Amino acid sequence: MTDYKEYYGASGELPVLIAADAVTKHTETYEKKERILSFLCMAVGFLFVRLCCYHVTGLLTTLLFCLITTMCILYLRHSGKTFQKSHKALAGVLYAFSAVYTVTANHLLTFLNTLFLIAVSALFVYAVCQPNSNTFLRLPLTMEKALFSHPFGSLNKCPAAALSAARSKSGWKNVLYVLVGLVLTVPLTFIVAALLCSADDAMAQMINNLIFEPDSETLILIPQLAFGLLLGFYLFGMLYSNVHTPKPLLDEECERRILGMRIMPNAMVYAAVTPICILYVLFFVSQFPYFLGGFTGELAEGFTYAEYARKGFFELCAVCCINFAVIGIMSFMAKQCGERKPIILKIYTLFLSVCSLILAGTAIAKMFLYIRAYGMTQLRIYTSWFMLLLITGFVLIILRQFKANLPVCKTAFILFTALFGLLCFSRPDAWMTRYNAEMYLSGQLEEFDYAHLSSLSDDALVSAMAYKDVLDTSCIESVLKDFESKCSEDFYHSLNLSAWLILANGGASK
Repeated sequence: MTDYKEYYGASGELPVLIAADAVTKHTETYEKKERILSFLCMAVGFLFVRLCCYHVTGLLTTLLFCLITTMCILYLRHSGKTFQKSHKALAGVLYAFSAVYTVTANHLLTFLNTLFLIAVSALFVYAVCQPNSNTFLRLPLTMEKALFSHPFGSLNKCPAAALSAARSKSGWKNVLYVLVGLVLTVPLTFIVAALLCSADDAMAQMINNLIFEPDSETLILIPQLAFGLLLGFYLFGMLYSNVHTPKPLLDEECERRILGMRIMPNAMVYAAVTPICILYVLFFVSQFPYFLGGFTGELAEGFTYAEYARKGFFELCAVCCINFAVIGIMSFMAKQCGERKPIILKIYTLFLSVCSLILAGTAIAKMFLYIRAYGMTQLRIYTSWFMLLLITGFVLIILRQFKANLPVCKTAFILFTALFGLLCFSRPDAWMTRYNAEMYLSGQLEEFDYAHLSSLSDDALVSAMAYKDVLDTSCIESVLKDFESKCSEDFYHSLNLSAWLILANGGASK
């Protein structure tokens, strides 16, 4: 008995019965570049786990991200894509921030930089494959498609492309050629490796770390390989889906999603925000001398420097974040918003933004006063940077109220990239240690926090070495010995600028 499947005709009104065996399933074919890309992505995914998650990041991590960016560019170019000026700028950002792993040894900054590079890489591939769309117009929705929809929608394409290479005769032939070539070059490779290892101890240690694994760590390679393959699938899916099955972000879809969020009548929004505005007025009037002290350097009555700087600082930061969220809710959930934004809503937005600027400026002034009295720490630097980022955001919001066509998302992306680059490439641990040492030697700080020095990255140790003769030499020597111990245990620990500067200055032996 013949099985039939029901299909609708071209006009869509009457079903058409077609024999099931007459229906040919669509089998996706992969070109040579996709087959090569599938293996490269899986290898890169494994290297990502090894160099970003398992070992300390450094020069090899920089080279890995440069390789990923170059691989994306070559695949897109071979797929017939052209690069506009904005695309070249994004590629420049990717190459520039790849150097962060070599420039600084700060683990928090390298972790945040990894997230930043992943996001910008997805945005870069999406922008190149959608040249006619305004990528930055609705950046949050664009990032949702670039980071999640496209890559996860084609997550199974990488193994399919790799299997298609294995099934083809030429694929098996090439695999055989590669295996024969490797077998033939093994003796020569071992001879060259032995000569290089005998000539340089560092080379011997690097080859030992790259090839040989202790027995206790052999089983760790299994989850590393599994997670690395998934990352490779993600990278391949991101590239393949953007090139072959793109899902452009249509203006109609954006408008529909934005309109679906506008559920609050404007009167309700005004009623909800008004009590907060009244509280701010009362707060500023009652606390005017308290706020003024942060800018003039004169303490309010009954406060010490520590009490004044600490009191309310993180509360002010929290209030600024809440205000930012409230403004976002007002802008997206009010029924009358967008291009038809009423003047009353603009006034409320301006009032909250100006209040937030005052609060953020006060918080930063208090923090600078605290740093001047008690020195710098990582937390003080990070919170000050974050408040500066919030101030930038509120300034953009204020400008948007007067200039409706201001490209807020694009401007915010550029400013965030500049501020984040300033934080990463300035190596804050280094100049923080230098500042504390100078303030201590000049008598403005009562003590130099040696215990804190051991918890910082090697960037701080580079600066501390310059003051080894005038500070506590034994403490710095102890931190240097810990550094050398880490380098001997893990070769990757020495692959950054700070480690090279320490070793060049003799380390603990000098």
